[in-house]
Amino acid sequence: MPIGSVSQNIASQAEYLRDTLEELVLLQSVLWKRISKSTDITSISNRPARIPFNVLTGGIFRTGSNLFDNSDLGRGSAPTQVYGNLSAVSFLQASEYTALSEYATDSTEKAVENYVTLANKQASDTMAGYLDSLACQSDGSNTLDTVVSISGNGVVVNNADIFQDNQFLDGWSALGGALQGTYQIQSIDIANNTLWMTATPSGWGSGTLLLVTGSAGAAGTGLFGIPYYHVSGNTGNFMGIPRSSFPGKFSTPNVNPGTSATQTGSLTPASVRAVQAQIDLAMGIDASDDEVVGHMNVDMAAAWENNALPVQSIIYNQEKGDTTADMLKKRQTTTIAGREILRNIRAKVGRIDFVNFKHWFRMETKSLDMYEVGGQTLFPTYGSSGGINSTMIFYLVVMVQLGLGQPRREAFMGPNITVPKFYFGH
Repeated sequence: MPIGSVSQNIASQAEYLRDTLEELVLLQSVLWKRISKSTDITSISNRPARIPFNVLTGGIFRTGSNLFDNSDLGRGSAPTQVYGNLSAVSFLQASEYTALSEYATDSTEKAVENYVTLANKQASDTMAGYLDSLACQSDGSNTLDTVVSISGNGVVVNNADIFQDNQFLDGWSALGGALQGTYQIQSIDIANNTLWMTATPSGWGSGTLLLVTGSAGAAGTGLFGIPYYHVSGNTGNFMGIPRSSFPGKFSTPNVNPGTSATQTGSLTPASVRAVQAQIDLAMGIDASDDEVVGHMNVDMAAAWENNALPVQSIIYNQEKGDTTADMLKKRQTTTIAGREILRNIRAKVGRIDFVNFKHWFRMETKSLDMYEVGGQTLFPTYGSSGGINSTMIFYLVVMVQLGLGQPRREAFMGPNITVPKFYFGH
């Protein structure tokens, strides 16, 4: 008989299962959550909604000699109004699981956590995350990011946290250009700023636009996020209104610390004060004091904090204890020039957007909810025989659009503020 080794008694060994299911996935929504809590919601039909704006003042001002002594006083003018259009955009998220995964985990005696309960909870979290990414990144086309480089199945992007595991993406050469293929993410890797795909994305390359799968690949056909509304200049359109028709009126104040479109520049207190002044110049003194929030990623929060670190000083004869003073507080500052900092890992890198949620609003044809048919929200799938598969599927659906009524009472800095070392590959 052989020596009694562990392989001979493993059949009777008790197995330990840790009773905590550790989350290794990103489940967070910041901007969308704030918009949901802080903005008005208006129900709309499938017809475009009209959003009115007062774009030009009226009244002709003049002078002249003997102006009121039998003189022609001339003609006058009146304010000019124009309206934009908003239409809801449809999104869905499908979740699916097998009957056995339900049977095998439906009690604490069988599993650490009920798999069906987990699937439903994560579906709500990830759906909010998808909408959060669009609110942060979409210029109205559902564009999420741009490919930086590709190596095998790894796609390097500007911010991997914009995306989620299992997400399908459409690659486009340009808006209005060619669809270059649809591929699925296996796993996001923020440490390397890389999307690991289930297959090598043939046809994609540096500069490929990454859009929500199913998007039209054209401007103005998706969700209108911050990049759609926060545009400096008179190009493009605002809710269908050509910005060039009313120069300056739909242009959001901007300060770019960079010396050119391709060179970066440091975030300084002076540049932050300057962007506040741009809001005041656009809409009147103290307009920048009107509940503005600084929406930024962790890189810009660090860039702002770095302004304070070099000016700290320690008076050693006032220090107590026998340890060196800690030059860094436990947490970063929560304000920028007295305004709240809203940190969001899905915000654009190298950019700060000053947002006033009082002027944002949501329009919904279908509020975020389960897709329902005759009161049923969980559906079986069907096999090739025509019989029922042992698989269940459910859908989260929404028809929504975001609006901004006061683009000149907000502002943005960037898009090329210097990103501090160690952030996003810098």
